Amino acid sequence: MSDIRLRTATDADTTDIAAVVTAAFGRPDEADLVSRLQADGDVVLSLLAEDADGRIVGHALFGRLELATGIVADDGPVRSVFLAPVSVLPDRQHAGIGSMLIRFGLSRMRSSGREAVFVLGDPAYYARFGFDAERAAAFDCQWSGPHLMALELVAGVLGNGTGTLRYPAAFGGSR
Repeated sequence: MSDIRLRTATDADTTDIAAVVTAAFGRPDEADLVSRLQADGDVVLSLLAEDADGRIVGHALFGRLELATGIVADDGPVRSVFLAPVSVLPDRQHAGIGSMLIRFGLSRMRSSGREAVFVLGDPAYYARFGFDAERAAAFDCQWSGPHLMALELVAGVLGNGTGTLRYPAAFGGSR
């Protein structure tokens, strides 16, 4: 992976991000979601993976997630985000690029004071990063179930509490 460089996306990357996300998923739905999240100001971090030629080959997005009820830490509500989507060009998949983006993004979330990350995805894939469906089971969400997983960036921050996760309006739910 020495030919891959990770960086934060800029406004100039919008078209390339849409192309990568569309190619990765084989349809424009997820790219449209990224665009709506950007337009609504719900993006916390947008990361890119570039190859040695400067071609964008991967993208990962972390966004605002409201923990509407439940645990309240001493200094306020749990500072949580969602991870979605993670996209890698089809010809570069299964080479560790998605993992690099996720690990780097989680590190950035930790250092920025975020306390928990939620993801909706394949448990077999996301478990390698510490995401746990059981940890998310206590939180009500329109996607509650085995594919909704949580990762505590601060140990114990989610406690034994329950709550409601509110994803941004771009996901089709209510704010």
